Amino acid sequence: MKMLVAAAVVVGTAFGVPVIAQERQHQHGSEEPSGSSGQAASMEQHRQAMQEMHELMARAKTTADPAERQRLMAEHRAKMHAQMAQMMSGKNAEMMQQHHQHMAMMHEMMAQMAAHHAANQSAENND
Repeated sequence: MKMLVAAAVVVGTAFGVPVIAQERQHQHGSEEPSGSSGQAASMEQHRQAMQEMHELMARAKTTADPAERQRLMAEHRAKMHAQMAQMMSGKNAEMMQQHHQHMAMMHEMMAQMAAHHAANQSAENND
């Protein structure tokens, strides 16, 4: 179990550091006065869209009316798809593709570590 946790930390660090560095670069980029007003506006629109989706989800969780819940979830899904389409377009497409590839690799590695752990547990139980 300790090896699984240690491996997860190593994998998370190996793949997380470039992502954090890239995020910090984006944060610093929003402070630059020249040419960054478009980025700042885009980030603000993204934050607003995320807030709206969180509010829709919260309302869907608290409503007692199944029809209202279904309507709210459909609206949430539509906003989410629109936001994802926007994020995957233009200048963001390459960055999002890289993040997707990193996440896919991390998911695969975690699945392999879980299978390895399960095999070790099974071997220990058979002894």
